[in-house]
Amino acid sequence: MKRIIPKAWVLVSALALILVAGCNRHKEAPGTPGGGSPEDAVRDSLELIRDGKFDMFWQHALPPADFAALKADWPKRNAAEEPINDDDRAKFANGVKRLTEPDAEKKLYADLRPTLVRFDREYKEQMPLVTGVAQSMALTAIDQAKDLTIPQKRQLREAVNVIAPWAQTVPWGDQDKAKQAVAVLADTARKAHLTTPEALHSMDFAQSMASYSAMWLGLKNLFNVYGLSLDKTFESISIDTLENTGGTAHVKITYTLLDKPIQTDATLVLLDGRWYDSDLLQSVRNQHVKLNPAPATSVPPPAPATTAAPPPRDPTAPVAAAKTR
Repeated sequence: MKRIIPKAWVLVSALALILVAGCNRHKEAPGTPGGGSPEDAVRDSLELIRDGKFDMFWQHALPPADFAALKADWPKRNAAEEPINDDDRAKFANGVKRLTEPDAEKKLYADLRPTLVRFDREYKEQMPLVTGVAQSMALTAIDQAKDLTIPQKRQLREAVNVIAPWAQTVPWGDQDKAKQAVAVLADTARKAHLTTPEALHSMDFAQSMASYSAMWLGLKNLFNVYGLSLDKTFESISIDTLENTGGTAHVKITYTLLDKPIQTDATLVLLDGRWYDSDLLQSVRNQHVKLNPAPATSVPPPAPATTAAPPPRDPTAPVAAAKTR
């Protein structure tokens, strides 16, 4: 199946690597739309993502009218882009069953153990080659992604170039770690309430956010098993405003991933006294227009040949221009 998890999850996962560190300051209620300053807007958004509170994240990251439109659009955003065939449906159901059935952890580990033994004996020395190929494929996918901005592509490339060397050193054949990882996967699948592809795509906004939260927190736990702490990355982040013209602000975001510094930036806009990420807001608005195309205007039939032509227009008269989005 080409697409089971909607793009929104992929985009949320990518954004989660970018931002936020804690800071002593006045705390607003979680989910309050926008930030009182550009730095607060960035911090609050990513503190919510860090904790897997994606429903509150969207409520905070968008002006109220745009958040309402996002929720109304969700059934369309969450729908499958193409029909799900019987083969894909069967594979999905089998995968969910194996992850969520009673004693799934023991059964999965029993199936995995021979592979772990064979990995250490036959493939461990090939990891530099394997990770090199994976790194090249990931960089190509980032370059070709149409939904990412130039700064997002730049910082994701830097993240891939940091993670690839780390992946070469991870003890993937370690049986104790594999047992922990399998337990995390099974627990995550149960908490995400996965059943069928159709059920996944028919989730409402609240159900989708709960599912995304379970998967994100599970992903963090899985990385923790192998020594990559995303919470440590969040704690390292600093946010500095480089420019604030009154209605637009440009901020620099610095963080460490596996002790390697990475920088990115963001542009925020001021709307009704609150700050919002410009790229994210524009992306949501573009998607809203795409999902709700304006009805085609009817074209009046041509006038009969016997109808007198209108008088010629005065060439000196002004011409009205309409600006469309």
